[in-house]
Amino acid sequence: MNRGLEDLLSNQSFHKYILNPNQGDNEFWKNWIKLNERNQELYNEARRLILDFYEPLTAEEFEEEAICFQRKINVTSTEKNDIIGLYETRRPKRNPWLRYAAIFFVVITSLFIITQLIIKNNKATIVADSYDDVFNKGALKGQKLTIVFPDGTVVKLNSESYISYPKQFNDKIREVYLHGEAYFDVAHYDNWPFVVHSGDIETKVLGTAFNISAYPENNYINIALVNGSVEVKSNNLKPVQLKPMQMISINESKGEPEISKFDFKEVTGWKDNIIVFKNASFKEVQFTLERWYDVDFIFDQSPVFEGGYCGEFSDQSLENVLKGMSSNKFNFIIDGEKVFIN
Repeated sequence: MNRGLEDLLSNQSFHKYILNPNQGDNEFWKNWIKLNERNQELYNEARRLILDFYEPLTAEEFEEEAICFQRKINVTSTEKNDIIGLYETRRPKRNPWLRYAAIFFVVITSLFIITQLIIKNNKATIVADSYDDVFNKGALKGQKLTIVFPDGTVVKLNSESYISYPKQFNDKIREVYLHGEAYFDVAHYDNWPFVVHSGDIETKVLGTAFNISAYPENNYINIALVNGSVEVKSNNLKPVQLKPMQMISINESKGEPEISKFDFKEVTGWKDNIIVFKNASFKEVQFTLERWYDVDFIFDQSPVFEGGYCGEFSDQSLENVLKGMSSNKFNFIIDGEKVFIN
């Protein structure tokens, strides 16, 4: 079986997107599918296999299964509707051969979960080896991944980011496709350019260090050059050469891009587990913290920071970050993966 396909079939977030989607999964996977034709093909095949493997429960079957599940976890006072969020509403189809597929699936899924826990707890480095035409690697909410490409290039992926790249780069160009944010430390080779595609924007280098932030909710792309040189262009943008410590901000709906100097820690601190806010709106703060700590904010009333919020946090818990921010501006309650703000 194609290894890229195995990655999707063992990805919990992808299963949720197919069987029981939520807003976060929808946005992430829709953008991933649009990255290239290869992703679209993988999606179609993985979706077909998953839907072939599962079928919906009838209302009567679901009620029976929910009651059994309720008993198994020793919950006697919970309403039936509360079980819905805890129990999968599809079941494996009864084709005999699928028993073998189920065994394979459980093994692959278990390995995936263990790998994710190791990555999340130990901030592990994933070293790319050669096993397929295309690699697809992603960092879910609350995670960051380090990937080493076959050419020696090191990439750090921020939370909710995804990158696609070939098993082996051809001898003319090294091309990758990014959704989200990543820090690149590109191995230098003369006459072998490295190109990052992020949406319609193309960033081209030979060997350098730079940061690209291309989250869809921001409606712009920031490319910050740490050292070396890069060329940035798109269909609507003439090639722009950046100098070290320059950043280009591109918002195609607002015409010409802006080039400015940038604060190194503010832009790249995330890779060292440092959060820096400078004149940030609460909406910007919300997006960052939801992604960083894998939570969802729920508001009675959204706070407003006059003139924007400034602050820096290094390896801090969500509670400490919110305590530092709240002051007299708002109150908060953290309940699992929900943060209530009033």
